[in-house]
Amino acid sequence: MSKQIYSKTKDYIQSLLDTDEVKAYTKAVDDFQNDIEAKKLLKDLQESQQTLAVFRQGGFTGVEEQERKVKLLRNKVSKDKKVQILIRSQQELQDLVGALAGEISQAINFPFAQPQRGGCCG
Repeated sequence: MSKQIYSKTKDYIQSLLDTDEVKAYTKAVDDFQNDIEAKKLLKDLQESQQTLAVFRQGGFTGVEEQERKVKLLRNKVSKDKKVQILIRSQQELQDLVGALAGEISQAINFPFAQPQRGGCCG
């Protein structure tokens, strides 16, 4: 990589780090990491979703009960302010990075990056 491109890439990264989206995402991650209850809630949801998948794939009994548990936890997650701020800030950052990737792809007439979709909780 040429020194000029390397230098411009460093400038680009710094510009990205200075955006409101990155700052909001960083704050949301910090706030979430410092909230024991929010972390536990999200962990419980993810574990329950994994258990449900295993139950469904293995044909085990208890699928309906596990589905109710997942639904209840999703409802709790949807009401947790820190989790919602984290999800929203993650999506806003993904949208920004996707738009930037689109601009670069258009400028060089080559689709080099696809934006990521999805969130932390399904």
